[in-house]
Amino acid sequence: LESNLESNLESNMESNLESNLGSYLASNFESNFESNLESNLEPN
Repeated sequence: LESNLESNLESNMESNLESNLGSYLASNFESNFESNLESNLEPN
């Protein structure tokens, strides 16, 4: 039971980390994209 709990905890932590990283990267990409777009649209 204990090793089962341990492996469940480990895989939950891994998948949480992956999904958090994915959503962080997605929102970061989106805001970077928007600010790049805005600065490109501004006249030099």
